Amino acid sequence: MKSLLVRVGALGGLFLLGWIAIAQAQRGGEPVEGRSTADSTAVASDYRSPSPSSKQRNVNPLRAPASAPPSSDIPDAEPDLGRPTADPFGLHNQYPVKPTSAEEPASAGPNLVPIEAPVRPENRYSAPPPAEAAVSAEREPAPFQADPYAMPANITPMSPPGGFAERAPTDAEGTGRPGNPQLEGIQSPQLTVHKVAPKEIQVGKPAAFRVVVRNIGQVPACDVEVRDQVPQGTRLLKTEPQAKAGVGGELTWTLGTLQPGEEAAVEMQLMPTTEGEIGSVAAVRFGAEATARSIATRPQLVLETAAPEKVLIGDQLTLSIVVSNPGTGVASGVVLEERIPAGLHHPAGNELEYTVGDLKPGESRKLELPLVADRAGRIVNLLTARGDGDLRVENKRGLEVIAPQLDVAVAGPKRRYLERQATYQLSVANSGTAPAEQVELVASLPAGLKFVSANNAGYYEEATRSVHWRLEKLPAQEVGSVELVTLPVEAGEHAIRLRGTAEKGLVAEKEQPVLVEGIAAILFQVADRVDPIGVGGETAYEIRVMNQGSKAAANVQLAVLLPPELQPVSAEGPARHAVEGNHVFFEGLAQLAPKAETVYRVRAKALRPGDLRVNMQLKSDDMQSPVTKQESTRVYAEE
Repeated sequence: MKSLLVRVGALGGLFLLGWIAIAQAQRGGEPVEGRSTADSTAVASDYRSPSPSSKQRNVNPLRAPASAPPSSDIPDAEPDLGRPTADPFGLHNQYPVKPTSAEEPASAGPNLVPIEAPVRPENRYSAPPPAEAAVSAEREPAPFQADPYAMPANITPMSPPGGFAERAPTDAEGTGRPGNPQLEGIQSPQLTVHKVAPKEIQVGKPAAFRVVVRNIGQVPACDVEVRDQVPQGTRLLKTEPQAKAGVGGELTWTLGTLQPGEEAAVEMQLMPTTEGEIGSVAAVRFGAEATARSIATRPQLVLETAAPEKVLIGDQLTLSIVVSNPGTGVASGVVLEERIPAGLHHPAGNELEYTVGDLKPGESRKLELPLVADRAGRIVNLLTARGDGDLRVENKRGLEVIAPQLDVAVAGPKRRYLERQATYQLSVANSGTAPAEQVELVASLPAGLKFVSANNAGYYEEATRSVHWRLEKLPAQEVGSVELVTLPVEAGEHAIRLRGTAEKGLVAEKEQPVLVEGIAAILFQVADRVDPIGVGGETAYEIRVMNQGSKAAANVQLAVLLPPELQPVSAEGPARHAVEGNHVFFEGLAQLAPKAETVYRVRAKALRPGDLRVNMQLKSDDMQSPVTKQESTRVYAEE
């Protein structure tokens, strides 16, 4: 039996030597000769960058000072030893890990598996749960037989805390600060791992397994952590320093930061309980600090414009534009956008764009934009400058387009009688915001009105029957007035046309209707032919009716009322008459033309003496009330 064990042990030792040589060749190194088969050394590199402020590390009584010579027999790493970056522990293709699912491929190294859920490969030794192996000293371990050809199966996968499910927030505010300038550039800490175990241990006799970690690089290795498992067939007695139990039952030592040349060691005291090959694989995880710094600049855009506060309609104005970058970085892709407001005009359209390009810090560009004012009123011009990186600035420039505005008016009688003069007040007003230049006011007279006079140097053109006034300038909100005297000469409906003009194409027109009518002015006179007369004598009364007006008198009626002392004898006139007692009535005369006259005669006989009064009453449709006149006659008696 003993010889069998010796043979099996020798065979296992040869296998391990060959396996180590293959691993060294895969890493670019040379096989290590003359080294115990229970010992193994690995060099690890990690380029992860923990927080620069993390300087705490656990106190480890087994750690050697950085200045002291190494106490272990770990050889220095070869200068040209290759360290694949994808395999920071130098374990590529040595310890395959079983995939977590059918879709997920096998991990290329122990640092690619989440630490919270380590994936353990098949274990040929059928070991009890790690927690029981670590804490249970009384329970009898299950018997096993050594398998010298078995690959180590207790690799502890490692991955960043939180696993792959965690994602960094994209909207979080940064808190990092630049680190020590020595951390700039490529940082390549290198660790060697040397696990030391006795060549032979005995059941029932304590044994110590020791792991030595050394930083052979030129920069510190941060957050160094050693993980190992209690070998199958042993019972854990204690650890030095005190280790923590991981979620998969592994032992974990946190060593903190190892400075260049510094090393640390951990140890576990074991009690062998079963014969056979005893061992486990220790893994080291660490981080490296690296820093980089950039100068953050902030480009800015400032947009300034200048333009006259007021511009006359129809004139051109120039919008002066200055776009500058007062910031600390280059403003790239700067573009100006102009949306021309109503009231201004540009031949290229209402939406303009100009590419400025890049503006260096402190640089500015000056531009000029010509515009034409085409509508009166207050307007606001909006100019926008934008650039890369959400740079955007707006400039609003208010201005007023001023313009004159003409209004004309006529004040005077709208109804006038023939041959009676009519006076009109004519005015031209500038209700705009700018002076009106070269103002002309023209009044055109109809044929029924005759020009009499005009003030303020108004002159009459016979050919066009128009009166003209001229004014060099009419200020804004001012009114100019003139006077025109006319004479109605023709009855009917007429109109005075007034027209005002000025520069900039200003025109204003007004029309004043005038109704011209004639008026009937009836005048009558009464006279007796014989006065005085004796009783029995006769006299004649002559009534002369004249129309002194400009309109025909219509329905002219005359009535003669004789006193009782007189008796009507006969009557004659332009219309038929009737006698009723002492009254003589003439029918209405249809029309008495202007400036015409007619005569009525009545003969009467004196019956009794006295101072008599004869009443004549005249009326027409143009009179509101009749007109009455008296004529006296003296009648005497002869003795």
